[in-house]
Amino acid sequence: MTLQEQNNIAFSRQGQQIQICLDNDERKLVLELAEQFQLILVSDKDPDLCRLYPTAYPDNVDQNSDYKELVHDDLVKHHLAETKVVIDTLEKKLICHKELASWMGMLNALRLFVGTRLDISENDVFDPESPDAPSRALLAWLGYLLEEAVDVSTNFLTAVQTET
Repeated sequence: MTLQEQNNIAFSRQGQQIQICLDNDERKLVLELAEQFQLILVSDKDPDLCRLYPTAYPDNVDQNSDYKELVHDDLVKHHLAETKVVIDTLEKKLICHKELASWMGMLNALRLFVGTRLDISENDVFDPESPDAPSRALLAWLGYLLEEAVDVSTNFLTAVQTET
């Protein structure tokens, strides 16, 4: 059986809403991760947040500094708002597509943060014997959750296109 043939384990579409299919332990893990991530975002001092705030002008320090001054606080607020939506909706059985968009944003931001912390590159191969294997497994799980969220959200796009 391929992954496409399996039932979703994180999200599924229920009419015009999305069902959160995570079990209690998975919800607790997402909550712990979201709360920790929220604290890191609020402090805004961790260098591993750099992937969430990309450099706009890599060849011009002054322009990049001006850009950062203009948008950085808004980006922090945006990530905090998405994380708050996840925390606030975690106990719900059904969420709307806008709440799912916040889940996708937070999952993606968290993946970027964890991947940066682990110094992941495209050439990395998972080694179950590596000391950081649990963290890399967590990163893979977050990616799987994000993949399912994106898949469910595209179902809404397909439904809208066929309805019009």
